[in-house]
Amino acid sequence: MQLQNRLVTLRTEKGLSQEELAEKLYVSRQTISNWERGKTYPDINSLLLIATYFDVSLDNLIKGDVEEMKHQVNQKQFKKWVIIAAISFFVFSVAYPTRYLLTGSQSYVLLSALALPVIHSLFEIFYIWRSQNFRTYADILNFLENKQTHKSNLSNEIWFTLILALGIFLIFFAGTVVSTLIFW
Repeated sequence: MQLQNRLVTLRTEKGLSQEELAEKLYVSRQTISNWERGKTYPDINSLLLIATYFDVSLDNLIKGDVEEMKHQVNQKQFKKWVIIAAISFFVFSVAYPTRYLLTGSQSYVLLSALALPVIHSLFEIFYIWRSQNFRTYADILNFLENKQTHKSNLSNEIWFTLILALGIFLIFFAGTVVSTLIFW
């Protein structure tokens, strides 16, 4: 991302410390530090404040970052790990009912081996989700393309959680049914 370099340049040209810039933009010094290190990305409101304060256009401020944002919002890696998690969980759910057909140590080894890809993919999903600013990037791209930004609210969060829980249940149920049909 080029914004981090651009922000440092603009700040030093004005002779401002991170603390002074933070006061001008109504954020903490830590926030400025995170932006300049590329750890986080400013939301659209902060970008507009930055552009106004430094008297640069928003396009000039984030030039070069737009293509990277589009790539990040595409979320190919995120989708890949979600699919891997779903398939791994399905295989685990097929094997789970068979634990009674094996000895204790055999079932422990089998289920542990099948749980590892599920756990690994969940960690990958969590890492990607935490390290990327999907919502911020999507809002910025929508703003640049004059589209309405998506506001998340409690009902959307609840529906997402319910659909996710239903999906997990259905995958496990389907795996159990397949296991019953195979091993009956």
